[in-house]
Amino acid sequence: MSVSAPSTPTSRSLEPLLRPRSIAVLGASPRPNTLGNNAVANLVRFGFEGGIYPVHPTAAEVAGLKAYANLASLPEAPDCAVVALSADKVLPTLEEAAARGVRAAVVFASGFAETGAEGRKLQAELQALCERTGLVICGPNCLGLVNVTHRTSLYSSSVPESVWAGGLAVVSHSGSGCIAISTLARFGLSHLVSAGNAAVVDMAEYLEYLAGEPSTRVVALFMETMRDPARFAAGMRAMHRAGKPVVALKVGKSTRGAAASAAHTGSLAGSAEAYAAFYRDNGVIAVDDLDEMSESLALMLSMKRRPAVHAGAGVGIISVSGGETAMLCDIADRLGVRMPELSADAGTRLRAVLPGFGTASNPLDATGNAVYDTTIYEACMEALASDPNVALVAAAQDCSPGLSKLGSGNYRRIAEAVVNVSRRIDKPVAFFNIASGGLHPHVVEPLNTEGVPAMQGARASLLAFQRAFQHAAYLASWESLPATPATTLTQPAWIERLAAGTPFTEREAKAFLAAHGLPVTREKLATNEEEALAAARELGYPVVLKIESPDISHKTEVGGVRVDIADADALRAAYAGMLASVRGHAPKARIAKVLVQEMVVGGVEMIAGLSRQEPFGMGVVTGTGGVLVELVKDAALALCPIDTAQARTLVDATRAGKLLAGFRGAPAADAEAFCELLARLSAIGAAYADVLEAVDLNPVAVLPAGRGVRVLDALIIPKNRSTQ
Repeated sequence: MSVSAPSTPTSRSLEPLLRPRSIAVLGASPRPNTLGNNAVANLVRFGFEGGIYPVHPTAAEVAGLKAYANLASLPEAPDCAVVALSADKVLPTLEEAAARGVRAAVVFASGFAETGAEGRKLQAELQALCERTGLVICGPNCLGLVNVTHRTSLYSSSVPESVWAGGLAVVSHSGSGCIAISTLARFGLSHLVSAGNAAVVDMAEYLEYLAGEPSTRVVALFMETMRDPARFAAGMRAMHRAGKPVVALKVGKSTRGAAASAAHTGSLAGSAEAYAAFYRDNGVIAVDDLDEMSESLALMLSMKRRPAVHAGAGVGIISVSGGETAMLCDIADRLGVRMPELSADAGTRLRAVLPGFGTASNPLDATGNAVYDTTIYEACMEALASDPNVALVAAAQDCSPGLSKLGSGNYRRIAEAVVNVSRRIDKPVAFFNIASGGLHPHVVEPLNTEGVPAMQGARASLLAFQRAFQHAAYLASWESLPATPATTLTQPAWIERLAAGTPFTEREAKAFLAAHGLPVTREKLATNEEEALAAARELGYPVVLKIESPDISHKTEVGGVRVDIADADALRAAYAGMLASVRGHAPKARIAKVLVQEMVVGGVEMIAGLSRQEPFGMGVVTGTGGVLVELVKDAALALCPIDTAQARTLVDATRAGKLLAGFRGAPAADAEAFCELLARLSAIGAAYADVLEAVDLNPVAVLPAGRGVRVLDALIIPKNRSTQ
């Protein structure tokens, strides 16, 4: 998918929300450990320098501060209001706040879209109020937010004592996501935002703000849904221009996870493949769990330069254990992490400094001698870094918190050696514990002081390196990606036909495809056996017979296909047998005609299709085709539209891509023609997105190179389909 056209950004400022000068707490309470008390106490503890105005009808003070009976009695109109009240009181309170001159609010209350129809109605009313008054709101159904840089806490939970100011901004639909990341005590934070339902200000708008916020260097997103993909893409472009990576964990990707996510935030979760495609298209570093997120954050926050991007580039790893290097090889092979073989020059340099029993390889075992003589370690690390294909150098070292005093002292010297080398080479350097049980503070202190990434867990760290390479490759070309073109592909007659919603027969589906430039088989309709015989004579044997019915989508399941019919006698037998089978399996199906089709021999069977992928529109899918498509489940998805180069990347992501190249002596298939078909199909998906639900071309015969492709079977489902 090319980069989406930018959504029109709003002109409203988030400053009153994320950096207010004065704050009213509506629903402030003198009772400890309540939402209204926590909000005031957090502001006091955080040292907020602006006006703090607890509002309570009868209390004289809250958390040691003077309380006010109502908004009207405040000495000034506060920038922001914290609303610590139940859902039924939120709207009238916000009306009053807006009238008083409040410009932003944080709404803690649940009871909105996440609870069902009545909650969705209440949330729509909240959105309408904000549209009318100009209020910007965090929430509802959230913990609130913290601006750590400017000591502002609009937060209903306890802010961890371990939080310190730094370069990471966390924005999460889930309050638990905020808590999980903020309590790791590994990263300094600039902002912590529990967005909740994000009814008014969503992830995209937070990205746009944080792109221009000087204290933020990296953004972590814990996402349950996406409301406006085009706006999110615009936010990502702002982040790229600012040089700030975005690491995202999307939850709700499984069927049960999606149901839990919908129940949690009242939003529809899109498919895992669609989100992965959108993230890939827009340069988001996507992770699958909090461990992966933590290590990608550790790398992105401290890595001093991006790895070089060129063919053959990969990670070079140094260790002092043969067992560790063997384990890392196993994990890297499973994950597809590239560890390039060393050049002759790098190997020569290594053999000059390694003990005689050492082996020059990647990953490198520098041997136990390097623990006690770190000049060996440094020389080995520099030799490894000298290889032109080693674009990132990583030191693998067990350094869990349970190390003895002697062990931690030995391994601290290795960490110091890593720091020394990082100062002398012009490639990114990282250090990681092969286990994920934490990092010994004495060992990693020199790394933290110097700003060398200190990571943990072999699998999560290797994945972080892999994603750093992918991100660097994206950034090398993202500005040259074309905006999604406006399409003129649509034809009024076909828009009208699809809008009618009635099922397409195969012949009608192929007529649609042919009208849009896709190559389909030659075929003729027949209403009886004699017409079928005449059609076969005209097309030339061998032929294929297919049932033609708007009520049958998968013809093979009811015996509605007969192939390789060689002559008239075989056709008569096939005709009678097919009709009998279909009537037996689908007695209520409307059967008026049969389709006589040329028999396409040879080639590789692929599937090509379109499917609706909310909230992104249509996706194009390809992979292994034929009757076993659901059993094999070899498929890759991209968001529409794509060009032929992107189609080639999509095909290469499937196992079937190897078949097209010519597997085990088979002739190479016409991959170029198939990629052209995918690009044309994706353009159809983009053009007809408002009236099209799905397209299934299975199989598509990809003939030997130079002979093109043919769509052998086609299914089209209109968006508002009926059964008439």
